[in-house]
Formats: sequence, C-alpha cells, structure tokens
Amino acid sequence: MMMKRIIAMIAASISCMIMLAQDVSQFKVLSDSLFLTNDAYASGNKYQRDAMLFVDMLADTHPYYIRKERRDVLFASQAELVKSCATCESDSAFVELLIATLGDLRDKHTDVIDLAQLEAKRNASQENAQQSMDQADAIMANKGDLFHYLIIPEEGICYLQFNQCADARTLRNESLPRWDKMLDDMFAEMKAKGIKRLIVDAQYNNGGSSMLCDELLIRLCPFEKLQLLSTSLRFSRLMAAYNPRIAIAKQSWEADGHIDELYSMPLGTVGPGFVQPEVFDGKTIFVQSERTYSSAGILMTLVRDNHLGTIVGTNSTFSPSHYGEVLPYRLPNTGVIGTISCKFFARPDKEHIDDKTLVPDVAIDLTDKVKAFDAINRLFD
Repeated sequence: MMMKRIIAMIAASISCMIMLAQDVSQFKVLSDSLFLTNDAYASGNKYQRDAMLFVDMLADTHPYYIRKERRDVLFASQAELVKSCATCESDSAFVELLIATLGDLRDKHTDVIDLAQLEAKRNASQENAQQSMDQADAIMANKGDLFHYLIIPEEGICYLQFNQCADARTLRNESLPRWDKMLDDMFAEMKAKGIKRLIVDAQYNNGGSSMLCDELLIRLCPFEKLQLLSTSLRFSRLMAAYNPRIAIAKQSWEADGHIDELYSMPLGTVGPGFVQPEVFDGKTIFVQSERTYSSAGILMTLVRDNHLGTIVGTNSTFSPSHYGEVLPYRLPNTGVIGTISCKFFARPDKEHIDDKTLVPDVAIDLTDKVKAFDAINRLFD
C-alpha cells in the first residue's frame, strides 16, 4: 500500500517538474557528492568534471539505460569523452560533445544546451511566431493563444485550434481559460447548431499536460472503451532530488527484487465522481505537423490506435512509442542545462510499436493556410 501511495504522488510531482523546466533558475543542480573522492574528478577541468556527472546521470535516469549491458557500453565511452573535454575551450563545444554522447536518444525531451544557445533558441522562436502571423486572417493561422474554437455554420464545421496542452489549471493562472470548460461550451454549441464536423488542429502544439488530451478523447470515445498508452517509469536520484518520496519508492522497489527493471505505471483511471460526457457522434479530422509533439503526439497516436478520426498534415517528428516526461537539470561546474526523459510510453497498437513516425491518413501541405483549410474541408464531402 505504501508503494501505491507513493506512486500516486509521483505523477503530480513530475507535472511540477515540467513546469519548473520553464524557469531555468529552478533546475536541480546535479550533486557531485559521490565523486569527491574520485581522483580523476578532483584533477579534471570543469568540462571533464561535468562530463563524468553527465554520463552518471544519463546511466541512472534514462529508461533506455535500465539494462546493464547498455550502461556498460555508455560507461565504456566515458573515458574518450573525458579525454576530449581536456582541450575543450567553450561551453558550446562541450555541449556538442555531450550531444554526441546522447546519440539517438537526443530529442525534445532529452537534450542539453548552454545558456547562450538557449537565448538564441528563444529569439528564433519569437521570430517564427512573428512569421506565423503573416497569414493572420486565415482560419488555420496560429492566433498565439492556448486554444480556441470557431463555428462555421455555412460549412457545418467547428474548427478547434489546440496550440498548447496547458490551461489555467496546469499553469496555475486563473486569468487563463480552462480547457475542460471550453470543451463543454464548444460541444454544447455544436449540438445546439447541429454541427457534425469537427477539425482539431494541433499543428502548432508541442505538448504540455496529457490531461487536456484525455479530456478531449473522452468526448470522442467512452472512457471504458479507450485503449491507452502503457507507461513505464524509471526511478532515479535526479527524480528523488525533486521529491524525496521518490527516493523511498526507489528503495522499496529495488528491495522487492526489481533491479534493473522499470516500474509499470497503473493505467489511467477516473475518480469516483466521474461522469462520462456525451460522446460526439459526428466526423472528426485531426491536423498534425512536424511541430506536433509530446502530449500532442500522444493525442494523435491514441486517435490512430482507437480509430477516432482522420489524421491529416505531415509526417510526425515524434515516435508513437517513445521516451518522455522530462526532468530538468543543471551541471554544477559549467552551468550547462538540460532535460532528460524518465518514462517510456508504449502505444496500444503493438504491431506498430517500433514505428518511428506517425504517417497521416492524408498528406496535406500546411504552408498555405487557406489552401490547407479548403483541402481539409473537402475531406468531409
């Protein structure tokens, strides 16, 4: 029972960690307490020291390295990495060495960056946001909000732009709208006006809280019929740094003999007060792009595996089964920051569990927003 109580708190604590990742100052600094008696660590420069801590953290945290033989390969490469860091002259060069160490594990969940690069990325993101406003009058142009919907009665369509898996609850900001309340209003208005065509546009959505995706899914399919992703968690020292209860869970898990084994998270459940919303009985089209990622990618995967609608747009950059749920960290000697996955998500369709991308049912060029909307509209005919 203790284990179950601890695990029940973990999901909430990880959600807090994701919010922390928005504020670099709150990233946990990796402890070097286990390395203070290591001669190589004591005599190394700042890059060599942080390289050793990075490899240790990667081996201890990422679900891929739950298997000993994989950790052995990683640690075998450590000496060459530390040697390369001996002549490292900048944080950017150091980051490139760490990225090479990550290899195929590097994605939007597991990555490393120096503060100068972070600032450059933020500036580029602002420029991209400005460019996306070039077609501001188009229905499918990014309006820059979290989400909104538009009823187009002459077409019999409701267009829902879902830009971020976040709302007043997840961002702890009561001035923002609530996703669940907006969905209630939207589906009520659709029913009142006889709207049977829904477009869910997630082309700008790079993730957030999967709770919002679930709240949409249960309005498209009864909860008891939904096939969900199975989730496995890796306990680690980094996770315990954010929540001491996780250190207790880790000790209990390993004491029960689960060495080098991921913890299978319980499947999603609903509370005792849950009331199944009325299920939409019309046709739904979902829009994805190369920017659709993380929780928004999970939404698309569950749409596909539960046969809930037609997916259009471009091939995904996410893998339907993937590593995710980020833990942010900071390296103590250089200040270089990063995030790392702590979970593995397996899609319901086990026949396609190793697919590296989610291919849309209908490929549509999303560059010209007006033409793209017309092309999607014609799919309802």
